[in-house]
Amino acid sequence: MPALLVWLSGPSSAQQSNTSEAYSVDVNGNRVPYGPEIMQTKSDGNSTLTVSHQSINGGSAPLERVEERVLKNDASERIVERVTQRYDPQGNPLPPEKETIDEQKHPDGSSTTQSTTSRTDINGNLQVIEKTTTDTQLTSSGKTSQTVVERPSADGLRTVERREEVVVQQPSGYQSDSTTYRSDGNGGFQVAVRQTDEHTVNGAESSDNSAEYEIGPTGQLQLHTQTVTKTVTQPDGLKNSVVDIYSRDVPGTVNSPDSSLKLQEQQTISAAPGPNNTVVQTLSVRRPTVSSPGTLGPEQQISQTVCQGDCKPQKAGP
Repeated sequence: MPALLVWLSGPSSAQQSNTSEAYSVDVNGNRVPYGPEIMQTKSDGNSTLTVSHQSINGGSAPLERVEERVLKNDASERIVERVTQRYDPQGNPLPPEKETIDEQKHPDGSSTTQSTTSRTDINGNLQVIEKTTTDTQLTSSGKTSQTVVERPSADGLRTVERREEVVVQQPSGYQSDSTTYRSDGNGGFQVAVRQTDEHTVNGAESSDNSAEYEIGPTGQLQLHTQTVTKTVTQPDGLKNSVVDIYSRDVPGTVNSPDSSLKLQEQQTISAAPGPNNTVVQTLSVRRPTVSSPGTLGPEQQISQTVCQGDCKPQKAGP
């Protein structure tokens, strides 16, 4: 499936905008429009993102529109309001969602962030559908955070999920370890997912190693997928990456409870300047075949995403 690249611009008082559109590649190597078109404008911390697709009559129809406004931003507090308007396949608006994100910054560097998401009901009233509270504490080596997710129940908001994360800063990057616990319906919580990430930087090159653990047949956490990314940043800021994706589920192989991960796919993602102030991102993949599951097949170009305007990639971070 073609990947969509969303280009985000950094903060600036001047208005910045960009448009990105995804294309698939046919058997002859020609680009064919595929997926939605994404338009974004940003000014003074406020932003509007519109996602559109081609309608059945050949025109453009909206899929989603996200407007974000910074209501307050000072040394002690940052409040952001995000309104998401989605549309049905015919372009008719669905009930909008409103999210308010309130980050309280404490003198010791810790913070408490509360995110409340509400949806408009059939009577036009906003009803809370989710509330998330994250407490972040600084440590000598990085930071820790505790997140509680609440959703409506017959007795009001009920905690359905908890997440714990530890981030350790290192001279060349960082490591993070996050565990998610979900409600078992009886008042207790069970481990559901664990994810570890390691990010290192060496000059213009960086590497990321992300592993996800899920509950296996024995009821214990088991390594399920792993992604290893090597990225080179060009002098103009554009990035080229090679992504190795490992999984237990690879065509032509038989899985056992104690089987190790196997290389499922290798992606090559390259970005290059294009004509008319554009940046073109190309996604190519190599996959094992059923007849030869231990060997990657030839590289095949899957998609291209063209961004026009202020096309600065978003910075990665913990």
